[in-house]
Amino acid sequence: MFKNVQDPIWGAIELDMDLMSIVDTMEFQRLHWIRQLGMCYTVFPGAVHTRFQHSLGTMHVASLIGRRLESENIREITTAALLHDIGHFPFSHSFENYFMKKYHIDHEKNGIKLIKGEEGTGQIGEAIEEAGIDIDMVISILSKKAPEKYVNIISGPLDADEMDYLARDSYFSGANLSPFDFQRIINMMKTDGERIYIEYKGVSSVESIMISRFLMYKTVYFHKTVRIAQKMVERALELSNIGMDGIKMNDFQLLEAISEEKNAKDIIQRVSKRDLDKVLYRRELKGEPKNLDRIMDRIQEDFHEISIDVLPPISFKNRDRVKNSIPVLYDNEFVDIMTISPLVKSLYKSFNRREILIYGPKDYGREQLNKVIGFLPF
Repeated sequence: MFKNVQDPIWGAIELDMDLMSIVDTMEFQRLHWIRQLGMCYTVFPGAVHTRFQHSLGTMHVASLIGRRLESENIREITTAALLHDIGHFPFSHSFENYFMKKYHIDHEKNGIKLIKGEEGTGQIGEAIEEAGIDIDMVISILSKKAPEKYVNIISGPLDADEMDYLARDSYFSGANLSPFDFQRIINMMKTDGERIYIEYKGVSSVESIMISRFLMYKTVYFHKTVRIAQKMVERALELSNIGMDGIKMNDFQLLEAISEEKNAKDIIQRVSKRDLDKVLYRRELKGEPKNLDRIMDRIQEDFHEISIDVLPPISFKNRDRVKNSIPVLYDNEFVDIMTISPLVKSLYKSFNRREILIYGPKDYGREQLNKVIGFLPF
């Protein structure tokens, strides 16, 4: 038996009853209350879609890719796709760095704990095993220990996760910046039994998804006002006494908990009224100054009213993070797409042009600001 879930991006998404039993668990239902784009709603009011919707969409696209490539273990692949974001913290990626720094855990590790039953109710693992799905293979795919041809369907240079979030985030934000033809991209995907690659005639289609990615990051994900709101809530988290319990909360529970904290509630009230900080200082960041993260943390310990940001974050310098290392079958041999696409190479260079920004109250004193700037390593 199957159930159709109507989705604004992909139309009818088909779920068999085994997958429905996973969707009906408490942990998966929690994703209804985790915004896909964190604080982006402060700028793009339509961007209130959820990790629940995205997880169903990723599963749907992973199923299309898996069947196109005639993959074995298709049930394990689609289950892993469905659960790839099960461990997300409140506001999705917005506070991932905060929880990683403080508790040394990311949403992927947290998700695997939930699937294993080491955290939560254990319902997910029970549902997987009752369905006869290989739970070890699901965990292996999500922890990137399975064969590359399985892992890359969900998390690779050209994956179901990205195809869904670019189309979905563009639609709900109203930015309309994702004109790529996902079906043609899937049709161009091949496997040699070990890796996933594309044919040369599909390069232009892949370029289109990379343009979409670049524009979405520049326009939506790294919008300065979104980052300001995010940094303000992060500052409130730092001032609060909320511990590991924050990881288990949803967006609304976390904001309510912070708003009850004496030291942090004023910041949350300002965010809720959209009385946001302003950009007090910005300049191009050339190179990667040594110990920049440590210096930024130290500055924010001494100057509580300001936040320091680098856009794009330095973590995006890695090609795996930018996700443009795609093998292309060209003249009967595999080459990296950057060697045959000047456009992809140019986008990568553009993505590595960074700015350092300081956010704070609009009436923040010039003398204080000059002190902050004086601590910066350039």
